[in-house]
Amino acid sequence: MKQVFSKAAMALLVLGLLSATGCASVQTREDLQPDDRWVYTVRELPGGSERLRGELRFRNSRLPDYFSEVVIGERRFAMSLRAASGPYEGYREDQGFSFERTIGELKTLRPQTGEPGALPASARRRGWYLGGLHERRPDTPDDWIWVRRENLEAWVNPRRVEAFATSYQLGAMNAPTQPRVQFMFSYGVRR
Repeated sequence: MKQVFSKAAMALLVLGLLSATGCASVQTREDLQPDDRWVYTVRELPGGSERLRGELRFRNSRLPDYFSEVVIGERRFAMSLRAASGPYEGYREDQGFSFERTIGELKTLRPQTGEPGALPASARRRGWYLGGLHERRPDTPDDWIWVRRENLEAWVNPRRVEAFATSYQLGAMNAPTQPRVQFMFSYGVRR
């Protein structure tokens, strides 16, 4: 009888402490704190040329210019390549982007055969899986981002962007490339 009483007293003590401190669940505490892992900045490039560059940073590491589109939460960023006439380069935020509206349009244009399945453990370990913006798997971690480059679309863990780019041999979009050398041969009959 004494053991039952001590266990009940201990349970009441724990419940009393929890209610007194207003302890929230882990999920609630995460929701209450602002997400400051991503920073978007637009800065003026040196040289007085009035050129601007947009950059995305995750935990103070710059996201390389691998992608033509990046969706982070409810925000979309599109890559602007360096142009002689334009003052802007780098990632530029799309102010008119609506995640819900875009998803609805994509589902209409590219209907799925069914709801996407659960995220496989191999994809979670790897840090990405291929899929369109409307093909996000239900248990994809909240901090994963959606990226697109030409016909390659994927949901990626931001800590694994470099590994993703290496796996698909992506280089920076504005990186200089070697010019192609072409040879033209002509032949004829001499008389």
